[in-house]
Amino acid sequence: MVEKLDQIEELKKLDPKDMYSAVYNLPEQIERAAEVAYNAEIKNISDKIDKVLVLGMGGSAIGGDVLQSVLFKEAKFPVFVNRDYDLPNWVDESTLVFAVSYSGHTVETINSAKLSYSRGASVVAVTSGGVLKEFAQENNLTLVEIPSGMAPRAAIGYVTIPSFVILERLGLISSKKKDIEETVAYLRNKREEFKIEVPTEQNVAKKVAKMMFKHIPVIYAVEEKWKVAAYRWKCQINENSKYPAFYHFFPELNHNEIMAWEAIDNVIKPLTLIFLYTSLEGEMKIRVEFMQEKISARGVPVFLWQAEGNNPLTQFFSLTYLGDFATVYLAYLADKDPFSIGYINELKLRIGQALS
Repeated sequence: MVEKLDQIEELKKLDPKDMYSAVYNLPEQIERAAEVAYNAEIKNISDKIDKVLVLGMGGSAIGGDVLQSVLFKEAKFPVFVNRDYDLPNWVDESTLVFAVSYSGHTVETINSAKLSYSRGASVVAVTSGGVLKEFAQENNLTLVEIPSGMAPRAAIGYVTIPSFVILERLGLISSKKKDIEETVAYLRNKREEFKIEVPTEQNVAKKVAKMMFKHIPVIYAVEEKWKVAAYRWKCQINENSKYPAFYHFFPELNHNEIMAWEAIDNVIKPLTLIFLYTSLEGEMKIRVEFMQEKISARGVPVFLWQAEGNNPLTQFFSLTYLGDFATVYLAYLADKDPFSIGYINELKLRIGQALS
């Protein structure tokens, strides 16, 4: 019997807007994002920046989380992410604010961008158009205009890379050109292993999708700085696959969530666990092996995925690219369109917001 995930023509019928290709073409998207950001005209940015704030919601906000994680060991300034209509009180003329809205119509981001500007902050708009683009143009702000027409979550390259490039161009971080090149090369190589033409038996992305099918995935990041990778998996499972999913990170989860795994079988059996890690050494190795041992003994499927790459940017995308493919495949197994976001759009209409 032919595996469902190997029936390519049938799967295409489940994906009329071709989310699969958006995932497959991520390397080219990252290249284009860098090109656009390097060519953007920098306007009205203070030379006294001492903190960075990224504004965004949903798929547009995760670029801020990635910025924060990738610069964990490098930045000499704090990086914060704000998912709200309002702003922290400390935003001032020494704050560099990235207002990121793929559609340009995200109400929360537009509102907080205008507040940032009113407080004298240096605002950079990253968007494909809409109200945010108009706001940037009207106020002579730095605008990184990215291509439109994608689901925001599929535009992770477009909403992530420009912030790194602008910070580099301002002299606030080291050059990221080689890191971007390495990331693109890694993704191009890896997608040949994950692509739909590779049979399930040899395709780890399809195997992970099958492991998650009819289970509730729990994603653990083995380092706190990579909780953004676990969060990306969770959100992709939610939006692409229409599945519930949960995430946490080490070592914090060993002080609370570890006890949840002592629950009765009826609670534990529907779960499946995925560990994301860069390396397992010392105490962290003991923590992970202990949990793997205890949870596997309960009959819960466990999968470990290790980051690759010589820099944090590549490591992030190496942790998440598998999840991007696997969640599209999980949608196919569940007979779901990986592009559609019915409840999100229904809620936006009820609130009176523009659809993405």
